[in-house]
Amino acid sequence: MTIKSKFISYFEGYFNNQAQAFYMPREFAMIELTHVKISSNKFKVTQKYIIDKEPYRQAIIEVTQKDGKIILKSYKEDGETQTYLTGCDVEFTYDEEKDEFHGQNICNECFVEKNGKNTYLATEAFLGNDYYNVVDKGFDPETNEQVWGSYHGVFQFNRK
Repeated sequence: MTIKSKFISYFEGYFNNQAQAFYMPREFAMIELTHVKISSNKFKVTQKYIIDKEPYRQAIIEVTQKDGKIILKSYKEDGETQTYLTGCDVEFTYDEEKDEFHGQNICNECFVEKNGKNTYLATEAFLGNDYYNVVDKGFDPETNEQVWGSYHGVFQFNRK
């Protein structure tokens, strides 16, 4: 199995952080992630609070490989059109000893509007066979202060 095919097999599926949210309900909302394969290396990705009907984040993610690293490229979908989100690539390296992928933003140029304010997204993630642990934080580009996101640590999503 290639590194890319292993990553895809770990990435595809449905994940939620129900155990974490039940254990620490004041710190972690219950969220579900759905990664549905739409082609050999593209996924429709949604993130939503379990109590909501509609997702708060949707994207198309393309899994690519360069120099032994996995690169996730994000696209915004608008009907039939997919627009590449410049600056939002997440680069993963594989840790063979842990059988785990570790990823993070390549730069601080992935901008997300939150509550009417432009912020940049900082992402760190750990992907294993049955888990996807993620820290997403939004920062004010002028002050570099955290505005939204993981204030209490890593969101621990388990494959369901």
